[in-house]
Amino acid sequence: MSVAKQADASIVKTTARAKKASRKPTEVLLQGRKGDERLLIIRYAQEGFYLSDVKEMLSTSTLYLEHDLVQRITGKSVRTVQRLAKETQPIRLNPQQSTVAFQYAQVLEQAINVFGSQSLAEDWLRKPCKYLDGHVPLELIDNALGFQVVEDYLTRIEHGVYQ
Repeated sequence: MSVAKQADASIVKTTARAKKASRKPTEVLLQGRKGDERLLIIRYAQEGFYLSDVKEMLSTSTLYLEHDLVQRITGKSVRTVQRLAKETQPIRLNPQQSTVAFQYAQVLEQAINVFGSQSLAEDWLRKPCKYLDGHVPLELIDNALGFQVVEDYLTRIEHGVYQ
């Protein structure tokens, strides 16, 4: 391959990565399907998100990659997930796993909106929080009640009503 073609291929790959990176985490999981309505999202989660989409969503965040969240979402070891990802048939998560994946995507988006940047959002998600009794927000998201508490607190911060 000529140098010019290699450069063109590199530009195409970089542009494709930039387009992927600019997608919100929930958009990655929903594969561009429209619908902000909760019932529509519930239906998509019941169908099960594709493992490849969940891995792509996690790759939008350095924090999420550092903490091997694919293991927390699937309940399987990282090695098992890697083996499953190599299968020829696309792997779908079950509804519970899909719901947890969506919770991680939604909290990351909300934190980015509240704090103004992904790096500030990730810093907040990784540190113990006084309002959350010293818990790390990231460690609460995989539980439905913990997710609700984190989401509520982010809303309070957004509206200036926090301690």
